[in-house]
Amino acid sequence: MVDGPSGLGSRVGAVGSTPPEGDSQEYTSREIEDLEREEREEDFTPVARVPWFLRRKRDLSPQDRRAVLDQLFSEGPDFVPSLYRHFTLMALSSAIAAFGMLNDSTAVVIGAMLVAPLMTPIIGLSAATVMGWPARQLQTVVIVAASSALAIGIAAAIELVQEGDESLIPAEVLSRTEPNLLDLGIAIAAGAAGAYVTVRTKAGGALPGVAIAVALVPPLTACGILYARGETGLGNGALLLFLTNLAAIVLSAMVVLLATGFIPRARAARINVRLRLGLAIAVLAVIGVTQPLARYTANEISSADRRQQLTAGIEDWLGGRDVEIQDVQLDEGGDNGWELALRLVGTDKPPAAQPLAENIANRIGRPGTVVVDFVQEERETARAESRSS
Repeated sequence: MVDGPSGLGSRVGAVGSTPPEGDSQEYTSREIEDLEREEREEDFTPVARVPWFLRRKRDLSPQDRRAVLDQLFSEGPDFVPSLYRHFTLMALSSAIAAFGMLNDSTAVVIGAMLVAPLMTPIIGLSAATVMGWPARQLQTVVIVAASSALAIGIAAAIELVQEGDESLIPAEVLSRTEPNLLDLGIAIAAGAAGAYVTVRTKAGGALPGVAIAVALVPPLTACGILYARGETGLGNGALLLFLTNLAAIVLSAMVVLLATGFIPRARAARINVRLRLGLAIAVLAVIGVTQPLARYTANEISSADRRQQLTAGIEDWLGGRDVEIQDVQLDEGGDNGWELALRLVGTDKPPAAQPLAENIANRIGRPGTVVVDFVQEERETARAESRSS
């Protein structure tokens, strides 16, 4: 999940190290020079100037901080090669996810999650925000946006060239079209875990689990597949799931980075207003996705309740006959009213569908149709054999 090119840390080294004369721009940057100075001033920073949530000292050592920066950012001669590696892995993970979804293979989709490198620039965005580095913020935003467009485009292209049943949307795709508030909770927890693993390198064994929990690429590939099929509404639902993950990860990663002392207190005092603004924007982004997620959640609860009532009504209609309900599909948006499609299997024939149609019409408030697909099984008869001794 973490693409670790040789970045800032390898070029800067320990705090206070001096680069070769004449090559200072190649080995360091103004941002790192400022960071080194603030680390030296750490013990002299007035506590009153530090935001209240950072006044308890939990600073990382300069060496640990450089190690984190080395994972998240790259510049100079290594910048272009790191981009090449990132987008190569992004293209491969998107293709794997698209093929897995079209084949309805959960295992293949999980494999795509492990290959995807998108978590690194997203946590990099959180780190750049808490550090107050606008240039790096813009850089990571561009990388995330370009990666997202690449994933959607590859999935759409694969969908357009493959010959499949256009009327049947795979379950792996449909499962990502109606995100809810539970998905927001998952993204917040996964983002916090991803940031914690990045800062606490000894917890690196949790990286595969974090990659699977975050699931950034599958919603993008589902979006591309659905857009290629002309299913814009469903595609927007998958895109909302990705945006939910993105906003939640950025916010929770910022909180973890602040809590673990990633930003020196001297820097926090200097960029107090900018830091608070970054946190406020991240919180507003999460609030922004909460409203449609709450709507999806309410619809799911309503649909589940209606389905439960519908199943109970069907069982009453069957009246104890030896019939098994295999599938129930209710379409309420038809031109001729609602339509209920039932698939039944059993030894007894079901009763006439008209009473069930009238019962549902009374519940919904408008007329509709009940279509019954019944498969009758032969009744098995037991034969007793008698033997004389």
